[in-house]
Amino acid sequence: MSSCAWIPRKFRANFSSFEEIWLFIRIFLLVTVLPAMLRLFSLPMLMKMLTPRDLRVCKDQDSESRDKIVKFADYLLNRNFWIFRSTCLKRALVLYYFLRRSGMDVQVCFGVRSNAKSSDRKRQNVLEGHAWLLYSGNIFLERDAKVTKTYTMTYSFPDMMGQAG
Repeated sequence: MSSCAWIPRKFRANFSSFEEIWLFIRIFLLVTVLPAMLRLFSLPMLMKMLTPRDLRVCKDQDSESRDKIVKFADYLLNRNFWIFRSTCLKRALVLYYFLRRSGMDVQVCFGVRSNAKSSDRKRQNVLEGHAWLLYSGNIFLERDAKVTKTYTMTYSFPDMMGQAG
């Protein structure tokens, strides 16, 4: 058996339709251009660009579709090569973009916290930032929601400051 024989089987295991292949390609493209977009545009402008004009909210969100979006985004961002490095900002923006387009009314949130770092000479406070998603007012698709709750939300889009917890 040739060393490349596994490719079609692995390909079929991860993509069951042309739509899934197209979704993967679109996620790949956004992950590729996102670093440049973050440098070129202000955050409010970028959020407007990433937000669909009309949100067709799906009451019964297809969890399989959502799971594929998360799987493909996490796969690409966890490559740790070139621009494919997982950061909370990239992950939140990619998931926000594709979940909103799939009909989920998610919000992206940005927050900060003070993290005291001690050194030999002095104790210094360092501000740390984090980005995450909210869905129905709850922290959504975070690996550790308890840690996310330690951040103070400073900006959300669409503006949900009064409703977030």
